[in-house]
Amino acid sequence: MHKTAFLEIMRSLDKDELKRFEAFLLSPYFNTKKNTVGFFNVIKKSAPDFEDKSLEKERIWKKLFPEKPYNYGFLKNIIYDITKLSEQFLKTEAMNSDEMQQQKNLLRMLSNKGLVNIFMNKYNSIEKTHFESSKYHDYYYEDYIGIREIRFEVEAYNPRIRTKLFATDTEELFIFDFMAKFGNKYNSLYIEETEYNEKPDNEFIKLFAETVFNSSGLEDLLESLIGRSQNKYIPAFIYFKLMRSYLNPQSIEYYMDFKNTLFEKSKFISESALRGLYANLGSALDNCKDIMNINKYQELFEIIDQLIGKKIYKSADGKVIPSLYLLSVKTAAYLKKPEFIERQIKEFLPKIDEELKENFMHYSLAFFYYSGNVFDKALEYTNKISIDTFQLKYILKNLQIIISYEKNDLEMFLYLNDAQKHFLARNKSVSESYKKSNVKFLNYTNALFKIRSSDDNSDIGKLKKDLIGDLVVNKQWLIEKMKELE
Repeated sequence: MHKTAFLEIMRSLDKDELKRFEAFLLSPYFNTKKNTVGFFNVIKKSAPDFEDKSLEKERIWKKLFPEKPYNYGFLKNIIYDITKLSEQFLKTEAMNSDEMQQQKNLLRMLSNKGLVNIFMNKYNSIEKTHFESSKYHDYYYEDYIGIREIRFEVEAYNPRIRTKLFATDTEELFIFDFMAKFGNKYNSLYIEETEYNEKPDNEFIKLFAETVFNSSGLEDLLESLIGRSQNKYIPAFIYFKLMRSYLNPQSIEYYMDFKNTLFEKSKFISESALRGLYANLGSALDNCKDIMNINKYQELFEIIDQLIGKKIYKSADGKVIPSLYLLSVKTAAYLKKPEFIERQIKEFLPKIDEELKENFMHYSLAFFYYSGNVFDKALEYTNKISIDTFQLKYILKNLQIIISYEKNDLEMFLYLNDAQKHFLARNKSVSESYKKSNVKFLNYTNALFKIRSSDDNSDIGKLKKDLIGDLVVNKQWLIEKMKELE
């Protein structure tokens, strides 16, 4: 009994959900089988773990039917019925949490019943409240298309209420929905290529994207449409700028154009959608190759600062995404902003999952002391971290390598250099391109050691030229160290 699907579902419910499930079972609209109510009354005493011996089938039967001999087949039918009811409960919960789907279902039923006047009143109310007067969210265009398709069917049977250019306006929404979804999904393609070194065997997606999003005519048209002050055009314009930035990494102007548009128009975007767009902005920055005209640490810090200022640094459940916290601390450290790291520790570390807090504190202190040039203390804290993940390990090892250069400790560097190369070679979960970019960081740092120890810095120009077009981690730090040697 302990491993049944029903008990797995019960274990996933919190206290309030269990109460609602009990009310669900007691409702004759949803449940007409009384034995399932009795069954739940027996097992609910084992909440929330549902693990004790009282859940053995024979014991449950004895409490349900104390006067009858055990009948596994009959009990199995009760378990089947209550499992189906628990699945229906989850469906109902999902429906109750999706207000727009409820509205679409209502419109559909009003249409099916031929209640045209009520339908139009309800449609107009939904359109005004959820679309004309609301901020863009991830399903904005999809939901808007959904209600318009229902209205289109109603208009087909009732020509007197036909709206001028209704089909044209709906087609616009289809295109905007595509632009938004394509822009969001393109980030996944970017990660596949840059982190996993995976490329398709044809150029279809890239060619299609360039054909659509590198169109100056489309850009001019979207610009003019925004002048109409209709909110539905603004998100499409932002995603257009996002794609232009992805497709033109050679020039910083495209990234800055996307960034400035996003910052300027963010008031039209909901918190959840804005989090996604800021994540895309970070990827667009990472993709930008025009590194001599931009300080990527400073740009990344500005993005993080915007997230905090707009109160979207934390997710909707109030927690901080671990990878974002790590990135924020590291970025502030490389910009020598210890006061920002102190704020992270005080304000946002408590919002990290409990099992991560101790290691994240050590991580934070390592970068805090690095930002204040207290290098030995920073090294001390890097050695206290016990999380066994590649991401964290390589970040810390790279920090140690950076510190070895800042301390001008060649012996330390050579030891770390050898250890890091062996660590990368042994790791099977990371792409070859990712390993190569880390090895190149080691080689460039080694070259910096050699130039600094000699009286001749004539090689620095060639080294910088090679670096600009190269795929390498910690590129901004390398550029800064090269500038110091010039």
